[in-house]
Amino acid sequence: MPKLTIDGKEMEAPASSTIIQAAFQNGMSIPHFCWHPRLSVAGNCRMCLVEVEKLPKLVIACATPVADGMVVKTKSDRVVNAQQAVMEFLLINHPLDCPICDEAGECKLQDYAYYFSTGVSRFEFTKVRKPKRVELGPNVTLDVERCIMCSRCIRFCSEIAKNPQLVFAQRADHVELTTFPGEKLDNPYSMNTIDICPVGALTSKDFRFKARVWEMSVTETICQGCARGCNMNMWVRNNEILRLTPRHNPEVNDYWMCDYGRLRTFGFVQDCAGVEVVRWPRNRRDRLALFDERRQLCFRKADETYRCGKTSSLEAPLPERRG
Repeated sequence: MPKLTIDGKEMEAPASSTIIQAAFQNGMSIPHFCWHPRLSVAGNCRMCLVEVEKLPKLVIACATPVADGMVVKTKSDRVVNAQQAVMEFLLINHPLDCPICDEAGECKLQDYAYYFSTGVSRFEFTKVRKPKRVELGPNVTLDVERCIMCSRCIRFCSEIAKNPQLVFAQRADHVELTTFPGEKLDNPYSMNTIDICPVGALTSKDFRFKARVWEMSVTETICQGCARGCNMNMWVRNNEILRLTPRHNPEVNDYWMCDYGRLRTFGFVQDCAGVEVVRWPRNRRDRLALFDERRQLCFRKADETYRCGKTSSLEAPLPERRG
């Protein structure tokens, strides 16, 4: 296998891999928006620009294959300047929706703006306005102004869901993500586009405006919707399940999860409204008192059932007395 060096760290990588894959496999991170391990290479965000010795220009790590003896720099002055320029370009027309955006707290654009941007904008003109709150399908809402045109969702529908329903329309800074005429984003895996969207352009209708990511606790669990048993994360706030998201497991569900498993497998947990909840006391004396109270209640219910000759919802009718 070819041997290469990234930021002074020597490593080996398969000959068919790219620079970003080699870094990813060896525990290193290169900033990126459009690249995804399971999707084809698009190379249109330019955030993964790196410097390779003996090459005159910066190259994109997601599309540059590794070579034996290659020396890569991801933190040189040239790379840092390029990252700042890319971030400034992406933020020119991006709306200041962070205070109300569902992606806040897990947004790559937020994180990269903090780590790789100058924090200052030289843009003094009116931002381009685009449609907001567009219903792409029964489960997904689109905010076109937030979209950075990474094309992840388009490639997912074409390559993974095998149902090409999304497309870019218009040109230049007027480009918009949309569906084909007469089409809806309604394939059984449509909500995976929300997970892979690096910004808050695609949001879930079911989870929209319900909570912030830092307000919820997350628990690793298994989906019981079918026999596949997709690995997933359960997000909870105030003892209420708010959303389910896939958890990566290459042997079972990879990075994906169906819409049915996300939306139709936890509703019964929330259907407890109006049901009396018995809280078990910590004190032993209180526990005995509660047990005696509940036992007396059952006796009364059974006696009422016997006297009225009706079947209670709690007990079956008592047998007839003999003798």
